[in-house]
Amino acid sequence: MGTGVELSIVGAGRCGRTLGRLARRAGWRIGAVTCRTLAHAKEATAFIGGGRPSTRPEGAALTLIAVPDGEIEGVARILRMPRGGVAAHTCASFGAETLRPLRPAGTLHPLKSFADSAQAAATFEGTACAVDGDAAAMKLLVPFVRAIGGTPLRVKAGQKPLYHAGAVFASNYLVTLLETGVRLFEEAGVQRAAALRALTQLALGTLANVEAVGLPKALTGPIERGDAATVRRHVQSILERIPRLYPLYSLLGTHTARIAVAKGTLRRRGLASVAAALQPLGGNR
Repeated sequence: MGTGVELSIVGAGRCGRTLGRLARRAGWRIGAVTCRTLAHAKEATAFIGGGRPSTRPEGAALTLIAVPDGEIEGVARILRMPRGGVAAHTCASFGAETLRPLRPAGTLHPLKSFADSAQAAATFEGTACAVDGDAAAMKLLVPFVRAIGGTPLRVKAGQKPLYHAGAVFASNYLVTLLETGVRLFEEAGVQRAAALRALTQLALGTLANVEAVGLPKALTGPIERGDAATVRRHVQSILERIPRLYPLYSLLGTHTARIAVAKGTLRRRGLASVAAALQPLGGNR
């Protein structure tokens, strides 16, 4: 699918232009590429390798709406679609209902960071893309995702916020956790650059383990093995040096203990010891 089928893009920022380039490579004909300014639209079509620069939303057989979340409804009200054309937005937390009264309508959210469009396009193969919407929309969106190298990921109608929250944990909060780890390394006397390199390699190794053996088998560490004494030392050191990080350590530790129980390596007695160690002063307040 793709050859001769027209795709238009409304909002050709990093995500929109990446999908446009992938679609062109897959044989889709690029129609209108709409941006706030004509200069931006021309820049986007140059990156995509095709398309007609525009400042007015124009629909096609498939129209991808890749504007900020708060602008989706406004675009839907003024977008004129050809008969049978499918409109789909790329927002992670809204469903197809945001595009009403347009029908057929759907959503396509690539589960990928678009910090750099060229790199995102080059590494897109295998990217999971959450799709939902009207049946007629899905008939076009699923083949489109496969054509550009993605893997369709079905999300239940009305449950996009939960899907998006899961993505936040795996992507945005990963950055937060690495920054927290670097801060602890710095407090331990490690230079920031060295700390980041070391922890990035550790994280990559953990992700490789997750890919190799799955969850929860990839879980390791002091909580997984019931080493309450080590956990207690962590808590005491954090409280002494960077107390503001204690609630995060304790909360994540508690949830990690539940995962260790699910793995089968942390028994009831070990769970109680770890839970006590996660409290200030090991539970002896």
